[in-house]
Amino acid sequence: MDRKVILIMLMLGAVLFFTCPCVMAGQREMSKEEILAIATAEVKAKGVNIEGAEVVYDEGNRLWAEAIGKMTVADDSPNFGILKKGFLKNYRTIYFDFKEPLKDIWVFIDKDTGEVLEVYTEQ
Repeated sequence: MDRKVILIMLMLGAVLFFTCPCVMAGQREMSKEEILAIATAEVKAKGVNIEGAEVVYDEGNRLWAEAIGKMTVADDSPNFGILKKGFLKNYRTIYFDFKEPLKDIWVFIDKDTGEVLEVYTEQ
């Protein structure tokens, strides 16, 4: 085979590998709709009726960061220290906002595999 063709093929492979490793590895990030469906199914499987709850896809995990900040500031909070902190996976958060007296639920899902990492009910 011609050296130029081999060189071009190698360069193209390198460009694909470094610009989109997910394609080379056969992985893709789960869509927002897929993540919402997984979270909803998980909460329903736990016997929770989600009728009347506002289901929020927490874009960038901002709501969760705000909530965990409030929990860690007040040691006397019933939520303090309950949830395992710092799972190192890239995750997405779905927030089930219930009206009183029901407690809100947070579902954490691995964005690449769809694995449910944690289901947390506020105390």
